Amino acid sequence: MRPLPAGRRTPPRSIPPAPCSPPHNCPAGRVNAGFTHTYGIVWSGLPLALHRLPMNNSQQEEAVTPSPDAVRPPAEAPSTQQLLLHVLFIDASADDAALLQRALQSGGFDVVARRVDTPAELRDALRQQAWDLVLLARAVPGLPVGDALAALRGVDPDVPAILFSGRPGDETASCTLDEGAQDCIYKSNLARLLPVVERELRQAALRRGGRVATQAVRRVESALQQSEERFLQLAANIPECFWLIDVELRKVVYVNAAYEQIWGRRVEDLYKDRMDWLRHVHPEDFERIAEAARAAALGGLNEDFRTVRPDGSVRWLHVRTFPIRDENGAVRSVGGVANDVSSFVDQQQRLTHLAHYDSLTALPNRLLFYERLSGAVALARRNGWKLGVLFIDLDRFKSINDTLGHIAGDELLRQVAGRLSGCLRESDTVGRLGGDEFAVILPELEDGQQASIVARKIVDALTLPVQLEGEDVFVTASIGITLFPDDADDLHTLLRNADTAMYRAKEVGRNNYQFFTAAMNERARERLQLETDLRHALLRDEFVLHYQPKASCASGRICGVEALIRWNHPLRGLVPPSEFIPLLEETGLIVQVGQWVLRTACAQAQAWRTAGLAVPNVAVNLSGRQLQSDLLVEEVVAALEESGLPAAALELELTESVLMHNAESAVRTLNRLKAKGVGLSVDDFGTGYSSLSYLKRFPLDSIKVDRSFVQDIAADPDDASITRAVITMAHHLKLKVVAEGVETEGQLSLLIANRCDQIQGYYFSRPLPAAGLEALLREDRRLPADLLRAGERRRAMLFVGPALPALDEQLERDGYRVFAAPDAAQARAVLAAHRVDVVVARVDAGGVDGLRAAAAMQPDAERILLCDDASWGRVAGAFGDGTVQRCFHLPVDEATLRRAVEGVFQSRDQIEEGQRLGHEAQHTSSELLRLGEALRRLQGENENLRVRGDTALGLVQEFTQYIPWPLIGIDDEGLVALSNEPADALFAQQTTLLGQFSDEVLPAALLAVLEAGQTGRRGEAVELAGRAYRATIKPLDPQLPARGRLLLLIPEETN
Repeated sequence: MRPLPAGRRTPPRSIPPAPCSPPHNCPAGRVNAGFTHTYGIVWSGLPLALHRLPMNNSQQEEAVTPSPDAVRPPAEAPSTQQLLLHVLFIDASADDAALLQRALQSGGFDVVARRVDTPAELRDALRQQAWDLVLLARAVPGLPVGDALAALRGVDPDVPAILFSGRPGDETASCTLDEGAQDCIYKSNLARLLPVVERELRQAALRRGGRVATQAVRRVESALQQSEERFLQLAANIPECFWLIDVELRKVVYVNAAYEQIWGRRVEDLYKDRMDWLRHVHPEDFERIAEAARAAALGGLNEDFRTVRPDGSVRWLHVRTFPIRDENGAVRSVGGVANDVSSFVDQQQRLTHLAHYDSLTALPNRLLFYERLSGAVALARRNGWKLGVLFIDLDRFKSINDTLGHIAGDELLRQVAGRLSGCLRESDTVGRLGGDEFAVILPELEDGQQASIVARKIVDALTLPVQLEGEDVFVTASIGITLFPDDADDLHTLLRNADTAMYRAKEVGRNNYQFFTAAMNERARERLQLETDLRHALLRDEFVLHYQPKASCASGRICGVEALIRWNHPLRGLVPPSEFIPLLEETGLIVQVGQWVLRTACAQAQAWRTAGLAVPNVAVNLSGRQLQSDLLVEEVVAALEESGLPAAALELELTESVLMHNAESAVRTLNRLKAKGVGLSVDDFGTGYSSLSYLKRFPLDSIKVDRSFVQDIAADPDDASITRAVITMAHHLKLKVVAEGVETEGQLSLLIANRCDQIQGYYFSRPLPAAGLEALLREDRRLPADLLRAGERRRAMLFVGPALPALDEQLERDGYRVFAAPDAAQARAVLAAHRVDVVVARVDAGGVDGLRAAAAMQPDAERILLCDDASWGRVAGAFGDGTVQRCFHLPVDEATLRRAVEGVFQSRDQIEEGQRLGHEAQHTSSELLRLGEALRRLQGENENLRVRGDTALGLVQEFTQYIPWPLIGIDDEGLVALSNEPADALFAQQTTLLGQFSDEVLPAALLAVLEAGQTGRRGEAVELAGRAYRATIKPLDPQLPARGRLLLLIPEETN
């Protein structure tokens, strides 16, 4: 269509033209339908779509013959009597214009006309209407014909312009024809008017059609040129090589530059010889590809092969060819595409290697080992040979891996793999089945003795130290041996038997080999039965929890309990945890059982709390698999919510090895648990990494010193020193310390002396069923008061040497305890069993040795030596190394010594009270800091939410301006908070809706919809300003600071 000039209000409506042949085939009086002008004329029987535009009052008065119809649709048999024609008269004479209009109407035209006689009116007429015909008077004052034609051609170069003159021979007419008029009509010869009009209308349509056709051809040519340029650009830049071969010429007619990149050969060589590429195929692939190329001369080649480049490098290519046919189906060309698939082939080979070989040790993996064992069994069966299978498992590899880390563990496995390979023949196979498990195939054996020789070589080879991180590490192996066909005749049974024999080797002490026997099957069946019973135990409710209390070293009272699982087997009774916990780990049941323990312990703890029994917290052990679970936090939260137990009353215990298995993941999980308020503790501290750095990384609350250190704390100064160092370190890190396995008063005394926070062990209580622990809670059992620190126990003195009765009696009367030991050996026994504050020793009773024992076992005790002049030189060294802190001269004044001892007692009371208050103050300060930090974090989160809300609201406000339909946001008070331009135009006219109350500016129909509050999926139908809309209401996003609703009005015609 012809575009309307700028400023026109109404484009003409197009009525589809009837089909017509090209112009030279059309009957007289018709034009090609493809060249129909925008005013819609298709002459002599084809539809006309001439439009009338609305005019204002002045225009209607000025029009010569205004028509009452805007558009007159064609009838079924259209003729010239029905044709609508828009005519513009440029004439000063209304009579002449009326004369011409009547002449046109007499020819069957329905004329809509307008007369103008000034430049301004002419510009207005051209702006408002697309004209079908322009009739110009010869002389119009102030509007020369040349100016009028120039203005007309500037708007529409093809509209027919016919000069109307009063007399023939007018020179102005001739001049005007040169300036752009198509013809000249004289008033004296109006009979020419209709033929000239018909002719010029046809010519105008042809001119427009020719221009459209020319533009179309140019567009097609431009598109073809651009397409060809894009194709060449694409061909030059894609990595694939492709070519075209002319079948008739048997030559390459096109190949892109990728040929040189892939083959490394010149393009010119391929243009000269279309089979040049075949000459460079790898010799091993040549015959196959040459035959395939001959068979696919007309396309259909689809092969992978290697080609040799000029530099000798080899690349893998994938080549396919295809026929290109003409419209008759004959093959005219053959196209080809080649891809360099070297990287893909390399990757496939790597994947194949990875699928069959262990990436760590380069040994055959389980899959390849099974394949080789299957082949070896088949060959041995066919030839009647014996075959040996060895199953090798490294002893305590997990401990080495946990202690030294996974990098060292991987290096150990690599070195073990090398040593195993060195013990075997070339025909033997060793593979890594997984973890620290290896297996060996020994084909063509004469007897079992040969297998035992190999097993002994392996055991001996592994006993040599392995260098890991500069240290010598010793590793041993347990080996199980089975023979084909003596023990089994299929590979699965052979492997199972070898595995069973390996477990027997571990049972009898590790670092040995065992041949499979039938008796081992019985033990294996028992173990399998135990595993089966274990799987049923959870369903049959055979698990029970026992609870072992922890006691505070400050108050002596129960400060928590640890939930410990027991298995009440229907036939075997209570099964020790050491027998079934490893099975739970191996089978994966530990996760389900762990969840049961967590839920049950939380429920029991809350039941005690509900009954009014004081249980500060319950501790539950977590396994490594539980910690690795993504659902752990959710499971803990669910257990707390189900039971009603506060998070602060639950403590989760994890071992060092579990934490370090995946430290980064563990830190993330523990931080999430900590954020929920759950307590966290490290169990068995000292048996694994015992690293200060990991204690700082994890959000822990306490550590539990392993029982192996506590058992010998009273007898072994090294264990005492280690325990004291652990307690000191933990306190510096703001961690509480719990000592496990406390069984004697001496152990307890030393732990209290070293400021341990809590103890757990048989000294206080065994693990008890829930009812037994409940009785203990009601009894309010406590540690012995005389052993407790901070003034809750009696101060004690140990005197080494002959007794001083008066001193002993006075101290006992004052409430102190006095222990006597005749020599240093007895002093050690007292120190191991009791906590003392002062040790007084006579030099002549082995006092220096007694004080040295006290310095090692109870370093906080004040050490006083009673010495005479004769012994002074002999014991002087004890002063220098700190063994002796004070000295009194013999004979000693008992009153002076008593005051010194009482002074020590009183000083200890003051110091410990100050420490207690300091600890409480420090704890209070830490708690205040924590609460302050939490408050600041919450304030920051609130500020972030506010900023995000303000940003989102700003985006909503900006977005509303791009919506083409009326959109209004109304807050909870009924105030308009958002509105876009269509909404303002519909309701506010010259102002804006913002800041106005909705009930003052919105019509009643819309207010009713708002009051209803809800709309269907398509909205509610409303009529506004004579137009139908669909009103949709949506509440504002609750995350935004604003509150209210959005009202969107969509016109019905867009739905």
